Amino acid sequence: MAFVQNRWINPDTIESREYQNKIVEAAKTSNTLVVLPTGLGKTPIAALVSAHCLDRDADKKILFLAPTKPLVEQHKATFEKFFKTGLEMKVITGASKPEERSDLYGKADIVFSTPQTIRNDIKTGRLSLNNYSLLIVDEAHRAVGNYAYPYVAKVFTNQAGSLILALTASPGSHKLRIDEIKQKLYIRKVEIRSREDSDVQPYIKQVKETRVSVELPVPLRTLHDYLKNIKSERIKKLMGWKIINSSYITKTEIIKLQQELAKKKSGFSFAAISMLAEILKIDHALLLLETQCLHSLKKYFDGLARQETKAVARLLKEENFMNAVRLTDELINEGAEHPKIGKLKEIVAEEIAKDKYCHIIVFAQFRDTIAKICESLKCIKNAAPVEFIGQAKKSGKGLSQKEQVQIINEFKLGFYNILVASQVGEEGLDITETDVVIFYEPTPSAIRKIQRSGRTARTRSGRVIVLMTKDTRDEAFHWSGFRKEQKMKKLVYDMQKKQQTLEDFGKEL
Repeated sequence: MAFVQNRWINPDTIESREYQNKIVEAAKTSNTLVVLPTGLGKTPIAALVSAHCLDRDADKKILFLAPTKPLVEQHKATFEKFFKTGLEMKVITGASKPEERSDLYGKADIVFSTPQTIRNDIKTGRLSLNNYSLLIVDEAHRAVGNYAYPYVAKVFTNQAGSLILALTASPGSHKLRIDEIKQKLYIRKVEIRSREDSDVQPYIKQVKETRVSVELPVPLRTLHDYLKNIKSERIKKLMGWKIINSSYITKTEIIKLQQELAKKKSGFSFAAISMLAEILKIDHALLLLETQCLHSLKKYFDGLARQETKAVARLLKEENFMNAVRLTDELINEGAEHPKIGKLKEIVAEEIAKDKYCHIIVFAQFRDTIAKICESLKCIKNAAPVEFIGQAKKSGKGLSQKEQVQIINEFKLGFYNILVASQVGEEGLDITETDVVIFYEPTPSAIRKIQRSGRTARTRSGRVIVLMTKDTRDEAFHWSGFRKEQKMKKLVYDMQKKQQTLEDFGKEL
């Protein structure tokens, strides 16, 4: 194994990889968006571009931005490992006292921060970016809409006129979104690599993806019929009212339609809005039944019973709805559950039986499902599961960012061997090498699919297992995510190819 030789970088800390070296060379001269799967070395690339900027002008500073405080702390720790002593590295976030931040900026050679903190300090005059040579933007796919990244990039470009390096595992699958990211971060060059690229192949371990399907048993299909009948009746009514002209309508379309109807402010439009609200609630119940677990569905029904809206009041009196609630309670009292729970237990038990020191991550979308999964896995011999969720919402539990970091450290040390994670486990955080990643449900998002899968096969071969319920939206979500990932790769590779063609054309001239 060869390592990078650089006067700023500690020996034997950054492996010299062909694809990373090519990306670094490209990023030295132009604002660059680097699209690289999780685990293939975005942070080493950032370190090597930083070393180049320090070589060019050691008196100028570097600003490294990440979306969360744990990520910010993680990047600082990694840079401290990579760089030789002598550089002053400071974490500056909202946790730092405002009156102390100006002094911290002055002392630092490399600042690690959240974009919100930097935006606030620019606006209040605590920070000027005119003495910075490099802006590093981690999780750059967030640089859309009103997020703080575009503001900081604009000020950086105006004040410093220096280099921007943007990093992401996936910028998304829509050209407009990728173009927006490029525009708002002043990107001139795109560099993408995937696990299939010839210059990446020598440095990666094999990852095997398996889809495991289950079927809804008869009692759950009966429950499904109750809910489906409620939805179908309301769809037919709305079609009869000429509010909609198709029996298929998505959640996004329903919300947009509600907004349009609200502008009319008539009794008829309000009745339609309320019925659309009923459809949304029933559709969410169907989502939980098809893709999650009875425990989550029961929690949702209990929550609806506490709501005081006309839409909910009508649902609670609906015979099919009452039957659905009754059957859910009966099934739970009998110990029944979604077949995914049983299949997951079977998979985890097999993996631990093969290697009791293995590390597993189970990704699930909803916190109630995560709680049920964790409870179910505890009965497996040698299993030590732990919930890994985001911060507390208005109601319900959550983990502070400090607690999240503590759990990751305990997972690395082996106190836990199964991390049951929400979306917070997908993005950025340095989770230890994982033998198996399990999707409790497929995700239709290319970004989330790539980030989840990237949690395994870093230093040794790994497996990705996707659980799916037959003949449900699970199957649609899986293929949607697959197509979006393929589309994203094609879009970004095309962008990279076109820019290379233009560069070659310029050389010929």
